[in-house]
Amino acid sequence: MSKREKGYIYIFTILLISLLAIFFYFIYSYMSGSTYISKNRLESLQANYALESTLNIKISQDDFQKDLEDFIFKDSSNKLGIKKLPEDTELLSLNFKKEDYEDEKNKDIDLISLKSQIKYKDTLVGGRIRGHYINEIYKEEDGILNSSKVSSEDLNSLREKFASDDWTDKNNKKLYLDGDFIYDYQDGEYIIFEEIEVYDEESDSYIKKLNPLYDVSKKDIIIQKSGTLKFLSSTRGQIFIINDKVVFNDNTLSGIIILKENAQIANTCTLNGYLIDLYDRNSGIGVKYSSRVFSLYGYLLPEYIKFQPISLNYYDIEDNT
Repeated sequence: MSKREKGYIYIFTILLISLLAIFFYFIYSYMSGSTYISKNRLESLQANYALESTLNIKISQDDFQKDLEDFIFKDSSNKLGIKKLPEDTELLSLNFKKEDYEDEKNKDIDLISLKSQIKYKDTLVGGRIRGHYINEIYKEEDGILNSSKVSSEDLNSLREKFASDDWTDKNNKKLYLDGDFIYDYQDGEYIIFEEIEVYDEESDSYIKKLNPLYDVSKKDIIIQKSGTLKFLSSTRGQIFIINDKVVFNDNTLSGIIILKENAQIANTCTLNGYLIDLYDRNSGIGVKYSSRVFSLYGYLLPEYIKFQPISLNYYDIEDNT
């Protein structure tokens, strides 16, 4: 073999080795990049799981309901705490945000989001769970909540909550009635009367007279424990809790009427507001739904505020450290 031939072989060998080196370098780079990308994707996915767990942990905490109600009713600070975080997770922020809006029919839609930003290992991620916050049971368009509107489990739970009047303790503008009374509007005031017999000298006989007992113009809640409550006039926006017999006079009432298990209704009336009839006692109340009563008394009602999730979204955040 000549020197020239040996030179060609030497040059070819060098070129082949160089090409193989370049080829294996690209293979190595591709595999390293793919591994890095896969690792980042895995960590990003784990970060999303950690964020979802953080949000769910907060929702399941005993203080979540109170935090939600304070935010809705008291406009309290929306910086929230959490008792336990997922492993390798740092909490950066956790708060509520109201997102109410009007739909295409100009109907008010209640919406709130629970938002959080976390750092999971070296990955930053943010997200939110959005949901309605007014319990659907208080949105019945016919203005009546009865046993057919809720599941048997929810019905029993609501009956227990409404059975006692403890939920009214949030409001000190209330009046308890035991006996037979009359509700009427006179001289610009809403009054609870009792009917008494007095001697009339002119006729030399006993006649019935209405004796005013309580001015309820500034009372929000009237709780009839027993006896009879007779309405002679329309009412202002109030809550009436009926335990016994109620007599209407074809009036138009305003507010919320709650019929307990032993409630008895005589005559008819129209109610602008909401009727809570968990024992299906209604026999004479026609209802026109009004959401206004809930702006006044929603904070009192059992389970009026209830978080009902509808969506979960994630978003990336920048590391500015």
